[in-house]
Amino acid sequence: MVDGSHHRRKNNTALKVGTVVLGVLVLLGAVQAVTAGTIGVGALSVTLRQTTSAAAPSTTRPATTDDTAGLDGAVGAAESSPSPEAPAAGVEDRTAEGSWQQARGLLTVEVTKVENRGGALRVFVTAVNASTAKMDLPVASVAVVDDTGRDYGASLSTSKWPGTVAKNSSVNGYLDLDRKVPGAAGAFSLTFAGIVGQLAPTGGSVTVPGIPVPR
Repeated sequence: MVDGSHHRRKNNTALKVGTVVLGVLVLLGAVQAVTAGTIGVGALSVTLRQTTSAAAPSTTRPATTDDTAGLDGAVGAAESSPSPEAPAAGVEDRTAEGSWQQARGLLTVEVTKVENRGGALRVFVTAVNASTAKMDLPVASVAVVDDTGRDYGASLSTSKWPGTVAKNSSVNGYLDLDRKVPGAAGAFSLTFAGIVGQLAPTGGSVTVPGIPVPR
């Protein structure tokens, strides 16, 4: 009876050891499957994942004579495109220089040059203030009348005129008329009609008459 119990205990121990060994083998197999991608040893191993094949080498097609010819042809076509013709030369400028002036009180306005650019007049002016107070001669106050009775103003955007003449000083600039003069016009008068200042001329205006239109 004792021998039978002892035999059963040995069998149970062997069964437990076998179960533990089997569990260890299963665990090792799982680790191998995760890390190496195979299960088993040697000829009995099974591959669980496929290795990536080597990338196929890329090939570049050399440029052929037809490709080069096509590129050269495109470049040649672009280079051979005719450039636009230069615009025709404008009407020749005409200029009159001299001294046309008018003094009122302590202010003198003098026209020294007139440029005629295809009917567009540019009038060069000098203003001399001999008083002890500044005077303002704004561009907006300029009035021009030609000998055909046509009137003009001065362009606010293109005229270069300082507008203010300090005491005992002079200024220079030019006035662009705001429209072209007709071919029949031979002379014009220029007036600063809104002169402002403590010692400005009586009536606040100065007119320079008889200024020629260059032809």
